[in-house]
Order: sequence, then C-alpha cells, then structure tokens
Amino acid sequence: MSALDVFGVLQAMQQLERDVSVSLMYAGLRIPQFRLLDRLDGLGSATVTELSRELSITRSTASVLTNEMIAAGILVVEDHPQDRRSFHIHMSELGRNKLAVARSDLAVLSDKLAKRYPEELIAMLNRFARSKKGRV
Repeated sequence: MSALDVFGVLQAMQQLERDVSVSLMYAGLRIPQFRLLDRLDGLGSATVTELSRELSITRSTASVLTNEMIAAGILVVEDHPQDRRSFHIHMSELGRNKLAVARSDLAVLSDKLAKRYPEELIAMLNRFARSKKGRV
C-alpha cells in the first residue's frame, strides 16, 4: 500500500484555492462569499442561523459575512414574518449577477482542470470531496 503524500496534497489544494480565488476575483467575490451565495441560491432565503448551519460555520462568522455583503448591496434583508428579532436574507440583483459571473468563471477553471488530468483521477477526487468533506 502506498503512503499518501499529505503535504504534497495540501500544497495542491492550496494552489487550487489560489486558482479559485483568482477566478472569483472577476466576479468581485471571495470564496466564503461565493459559498454563501451558492447555498442561498438553493434556499431562496434564509436567516443568519440557517446559513451558519448550511455552511458549517459559526453564527458569528455568518453574521459578519452577511453584514458585509448587505453593506455591499449583494444581499438584501427582509423582516421575518414570525419573529421580529430575526430577518430573512436573500440575493439582490447584484448578488445574482455576481453569482452568475462566478459560476461561469469557475466552469472555465473546472474545464481546464478536467483537460489536464485523467478521468479516473477526477472521479476519485470527486468521490473524496463528497465523502465526509475529506475527513478521515
């Protein structure tokens, strides 16, 4: 059985993160912002608590992230009909446009990567990514 080059894999993941960051730069988004928009697109609207759970981040991190995106006009707030202390968050038109650009640019990156590596390796990496998010 071969030993896994853990540090080599880590370096490759860091390079992939840099490549993703560059791709998102044209949409004016960072990775956490893209993740939030991508998830919110599937939900339609959510509270900060729901987003923190969906993204597996702390509520305070979700709060800071959403407040920053609200201030930038990417997200908009709507009062929660059942609870006046909370509110629903959804994407503005600007947010939808940024998400569309980001998805398009990430698709270009994904295509480049798919052409660079054998199909079996890509299938294995996709299985790894879906299996407990890479946890041992």
